[in-house]
Amino acid sequence: CLLIVFLSLEIMKGKKNDFSMTFYDGEKKRLFMEYVHDTDKMISWVNSKKIDWTHAMVYDRRTREKIDRIVKK
Repeated sequence: CLLIVFLSLEIMKGKKNDFSMTFYDGEKKRLFMEYVHDTDKMISWVNSKKIDWTHAMVYDRRTREKIDRIVKK
């Protein structure tokens, strides 16, 4: 299951800030980032800041369409 999440993260690199991400700790919203180019780097940055999160939602920044849900392992 971890490999599947990793592969989906590698695919989600846009041309220029194509994504928005919202990080949650359970049901509580912890962080919203409107301009995300690389989801893997964003997750690394959030972890480096020691922000607690259980899952993140990835959206198309322009249309707000939900793309993926990433669960922290």
